[in-house]
Amino acid sequence: MLLISWGMPITAARLYGYLQLQDQPVSLDTIAADLEVSKSNACAAAKLLETHGNARRQGERGSKRVFYVIGDDPGTPLRRQTELLGMMSALIAERKDIVAEGVARERLARLAAFHTDLRTAMQVAIQAYKPIHTG
Repeated sequence: MLLISWGMPITAARLYGYLQLQDQPVSLDTIAADLEVSKSNACAAAKLLETHGNARRQGERGSKRVFYVIGDDPGTPLRRQTELLGMMSALIAERKDIVAEGVARERLARLAAFHTDLRTAMQVAIQAYKPIHTG
């Protein structure tokens, strides 16, 4: 439910939790059966997770079957957010003197600093949890 509140579709959120609990790559057929969703919904959810770096696709040699595992780097989905926070901070800091005066300018300066500090904290956390390579 927490991931859904962040805008993740329910099947993708369920699949994310499911993949966290798996020790081995899981086929779309198994995912669909275990989560009681259609294979097309399982596929769409897996592709969404893959796009955001939350999951990885693995092929099976000599087969067209596709398997999914959880992503190696828990920071991958947040890297784009850290870039956006940096851009937002720079834009606000750059323009605050042009668009505002007095208290409003101070408020914008504080907001720019907040975005900078949040970005830095996220980067520190992402760096601390480097990818786990298994197998």
